[in-house]
Amino acid sequence: MVKFREFGWNGLFIEIPEEMRFTKYGGDAKSGHLIIEGEGCILEARWEPSSAKKAKPLTEVAESLIEQIKKKSKKRDIMILGKDETHVSIHDALYVVVKSAIDEHIYIWYCQESKRIMILHFLFKTFDESRKKVVKHMLDSLVCHRSESNIWSLLNVRFEIPVAFLLTEAKILAGRAHFMWTDRKLSSFSEKTTKILVEYFSMADVIYKNAYKNLDEWLELYYLKDLCKKLGDRRVRFKAAESTHIKRHNASFRQATIKSGLFSRKTTLYSNVTWYCSGMNRIYSVTIGSTNSRPALFERKVDKEAHTKFLENLLSSFECHSTRAAI
Repeated sequence: MVKFREFGWNGLFIEIPEEMRFTKYGGDAKSGHLIIEGEGCILEARWEPSSAKKAKPLTEVAESLIEQIKKKSKKRDIMILGKDETHVSIHDALYVVVKSAIDEHIYIWYCQESKRIMILHFLFKTFDESRKKVVKHMLDSLVCHRSESNIWSLLNVRFEIPVAFLLTEAKILAGRAHFMWTDRKLSSFSEKTTKILVEYFSMADVIYKNAYKNLDEWLELYYLKDLCKKLGDRRVRFKAAESTHIKRHNASFRQATIKSGLFSRKTTLYSNVTWYCSGMNRIYSVTIGSTNSRPALFERKVDKEAHTKFLENLLSSFECHSTRAAI
């Protein structure tokens, strides 16, 4: 019996077989792609922005994709075995079956809520009844839009990020990963920017064996310079750390306030929470940066209460050793 795990990325949420692995990614929630691979099966997902008025007909999107398949295929004489109307999530969709050296099943639909053209492209060495059941489970579990927060579920980590935030940086390495999201709000006399940085460091008791239990020491020795570099502000000087708890884990909390600029001045409030998770043997670090930028004559305070509430909401959704998040 096939077991499934959650996978959430850039507004796409789906349950995938446990043996499948996330191997490639790019873009953000507006336009991007990803690849998940398993034994004898590959799932490619793509999405691009499209308004209801300018949305391409689904048949046109399918024809363009089939032409791409022809160019990539060594066998130019690929066969279209069928086209049909179906449903994915709550959306009307086009289903296309292509036969080349492999079996390819394509689902295309327009998501009005996220304003995206969505494409799921399954590739199989062989497509039998068991594969059919797996695809049905994946499609039944799929969610391509959420109203408030997107679920990010992968690498045994699960948390939620408001839909307004776009993924602006991601890097997944063996033993380490980091992700950054950014939300900018502009008005006549101000620009408010919020950044979220989530990182983890694996095999902590081996790589940081002399410091992983002392988070303050670990941050000073191994992380602070790198953190400032990622935040784009080497002047960050955190105040003395305070002890807190994240999901029964002991954690270290610290803050810093930076003011800069001459004509267009800005104030940034940074908050960092760092903890060690013995269940995953990882050190996790979550940093929030809230910036208020305004002309010199205007007040530029950061709403500390809103900043703190935002951090609390993010951390309350955090599962740092999730059994349901896809690897």
